[in-house]
Amino acid sequence: MEKSREVVGHIIKEEKISLIKQQILPHTLVVNIDHPFPGFHGWDFNFTSKPRSIIILTSKIYSWAKILRAQAAYNKQTGLKINASFAKIMIGKTVYYGIRIKGLTAYEQIPDLQKKLEIYGFSLLKNKTLKTEKPVSIKISKFFHINVLEAQIYADKCIDHMFYIEIPQYLSWESFRKVTERVKHNVSNQNFDAAKGIFYKDDTVKDIIRLFKSNMPLELLQEIKKRYEKEIKS
Repeated sequence: MEKSREVVGHIIKEEKISLIKQQILPHTLVVNIDHPFPGFHGWDFNFTSKPRSIIILTSKIYSWAKILRAQAAYNKQTGLKINASFAKIMIGKTVYYGIRIKGLTAYEQIPDLQKKLEIYGFSLLKNKTLKTEKPVSIKISKFFHINVLEAQIYADKCIDHMFYIEIPQYLSWESFRKVTERVKHNVSNQNFDAAKGIFYKDDTVKDIIRLFKSNMPLELLQEIKKRYEKEIKS
């Protein structure tokens, strides 16, 4: 059973970030995602010769529609194929908004992208100090291109080793953390990263868990899904 489809939704996760200090416009803030899947161990994510996932911070919130129009304009002008998504970062009780960017081929492209964003009508956040010592909460709104492996279990078509399972109800962040900790202690393999989110599909909202693990067999996905369902009900 493998059917492809596109859905929209968002992912909320906790990640370690740092600020890019060079190859950006003066006095602006660009966040670098240091370790995108902290719950998974075995790969070194820290070293990369090109920006894997960055967030260009803006001075206010902008609609996802405006961000997608800017993505289309930039790709047409440059011939690149960046992927731009709405991003919200929470550091303590402070909220920052930005544009998550994937697909740049060099750090040197960041200043030109920032300049073009200003031309497209975005105001960049400047002259702020961000605390990056601890992991922060990040919400990303985006399109998901998925293959249906079986009912309520999906594989990402564009990102290797990324999977999604539906869960029966909404979980607050604290509930998600506690449930995930219990799940990891009660499945056959706990070396995976998990984040929470939603899909807008079938005329409703589906609560999901995003899972990342290299070479994740369907049997383990089924096991993890059943354990989430059990822990949520308990």
